[in-house]
Amino acid sequence: MHLRSIPEWLSEADVAGRMVTLAYRVAHSTGRSRRECKRLWDGLVPAFAEAARAGSAKAGPGWADPGRRARSQLLTALRAELAPRVERGVLSAALQDAVLLDELALLPPRQRFALWAAAVSHQDIADISAATGWTPGQVSRLLQAALRTVAIHARI
Repeated sequence: MHLRSIPEWLSEADVAGRMVTLAYRVAHSTGRSRRECKRLWDGLVPAFAEAARAGSAKAGPGWADPGRRARSQLLTALRAELAPRVERGVLSAALQDAVLLDELALLPPRQRFALWAAAVSHQDIADISAATGWTPGQVSRLLQAALRTVAIHARI
């Protein structure tokens, strides 16, 4: 059975790249055009620059990744910018999806692949095991660890 590979945009990215992707995904998911997405991002650059500086400064508990602090501040800015023009439920769903994808990008490669194959490609443990050479127990542990990590950190 052929497993779809993880998209290139999910490869390990720097904080700035992750934040650009997050902002674009939220804007696009809320029905903004490409031009509006760019305009939104251009308006948020000052907020992002400050968030990135704060994120690279002293990181406290729960902020092992400096991008999580930047992400939190960017989400606040996105919510403030889009809330008057976007239905609340649509905006909440877009923010949650973007955060989940960002957390997926932060997982170690094997966990990221296992979770992507199971959740997005809809492969079962036996298929993932056969395609990768990992035992079903290894695949199961990778999935459990990935889901635990995403569940802990994917808050908006």
